[in-house]
Amino acid sequence: MDIVPLTIKRAYMTFLFPFAYSEKNRQKISDVLLDEDFSFFTLKNTSLEDAFYGDLTIIHEELAQFFYPFLEDKLFPNEMNSPDFIRFSKAFYTQGALHLQESQINYDYEVMSIDVALCPFGNGIITVRTNITDQSHDLSDILNFIHYFRVLEAKLREEKGASHHFSFGHCSSTSELLFKYFIPYLKPFLLHQQDHSYEGLPFFEDERMFASAYLIAEEEAKIIPEHLFRLGQVDGRTPAGKPFISSTNPEYISNYVQEHAHTRWAPNSYIITSSQAQITMTNRPFAKCTHSIQEFMGTHYYNLFIHYFYKMMLLKLSYEYSEIKWGKDKQVVNELIELITKFSARYYFEEVIVRTEGREISQLLRKYFRINEHYVETKETLNSLYRTQEDQSDNRSNNLLFILTVFTVISGIYGMNLVIEGWKDSSDFDSIGSYTLFEWVAFITALSGIGLSLVLVCVTAFKTLRNMVRRAKKKYK
Repeated sequence: MDIVPLTIKRAYMTFLFPFAYSEKNRQKISDVLLDEDFSFFTLKNTSLEDAFYGDLTIIHEELAQFFYPFLEDKLFPNEMNSPDFIRFSKAFYTQGALHLQESQINYDYEVMSIDVALCPFGNGIITVRTNITDQSHDLSDILNFIHYFRVLEAKLREEKGASHHFSFGHCSSTSELLFKYFIPYLKPFLLHQQDHSYEGLPFFEDERMFASAYLIAEEEAKIIPEHLFRLGQVDGRTPAGKPFISSTNPEYISNYVQEHAHTRWAPNSYIITSSQAQITMTNRPFAKCTHSIQEFMGTHYYNLFIHYFYKMMLLKLSYEYSEIKWGKDKQVVNELIELITKFSARYYFEEVIVRTEGREISQLLRKYFRINEHYVETKETLNSLYRTQEDQSDNRSNNLLFILTVFTVISGIYGMNLVIEGWKDSSDFDSIGSYTLFEWVAFITALSGIGLSLVLVCVTAFKTLRNMVRRAKKKYK
């Protein structure tokens, strides 16, 4: 299948890196970022409107009017001690190049700025803003750059061979670029299961960042379904350097575009949303795109941000309940139910956007992040786990009640005379062998009753202490 070329004159790209951190370190991370010249982001600080976006300005008042008030105050708090979303940003404007060894292709690009957002429940998102605006490139090259940059640690053949080159040094992966040169002070706070790996993060898919981009093609250039399909799939070039598309079926491509494209401004502008990228493409001149690019970096970015957080949180909950030891972690189930209840009540809303276009885009994000499905599945699974463990607990309680009832009946038969005459004057047990049948029943009932009481007290004390320790660890985690 011959791939139709398309010249891209300007490309603005944003990459979202999810991470986990200990909530006890939230203030420490904030202090470290401030010491490293990051700025705490508030809508009141209008001096930040043109600080992180190159030659563009993001009007804070538009951000304030974009979301419903019940979410706006959580996304944009005025104080750093807020338990909600706090963002720190720093401008870098550093020039570098991405080199592909096998195809010997170089892409010059600029890292404009980096955001570190500390989200509730120990989640966080690092946002890396880049651009390629020095010269025109084919669409295959821009998508190829996005494909390689979003891979943190290359594992597959088609991901290997990329290296970053800057004046301050060279590195073989995007992860190394970020945590060795740009934000090394953040690395000690990240929670990963293994070094040089992100397998401990349940919300990381294939160890790749989510990509968002705004691409400006040549004026009045024809944008065809093939181009839009490649945007959603991030189909750039093969390792040998040839343009690549992951389907040769025109009908499949057409159906894909119909499902994934936001066509409100067609035929000049399209927004393609998939599980791995959200990319806007337009063939309008740059002078007429300024406001759209501002929306891409402002309101549309936060629309993506909040839905990406929803996806992270729900995948995290799914991972945690999948690790539960069956029949042993009733308290963990209760904590997860409490967690999803807090998440639902304070942050999770079906509608968060005031404007119609924003709602349309948010519906695409909810669809391809599978947010509704994850939410329903998580709630139903946790409720099912809770009911099942409650049934098991009821069975244990019924068995205990049966035993206690037996003791009560036996004790009732003896009334107040459940004693053995030999016990009144001595604790000598030498006469045990001469007990009558009824004395043996009294003896066994007394000892087993005392033993059962001691066991129940010890078990209850142990469970209470264990739950107290678990909650204390969770509080200071």
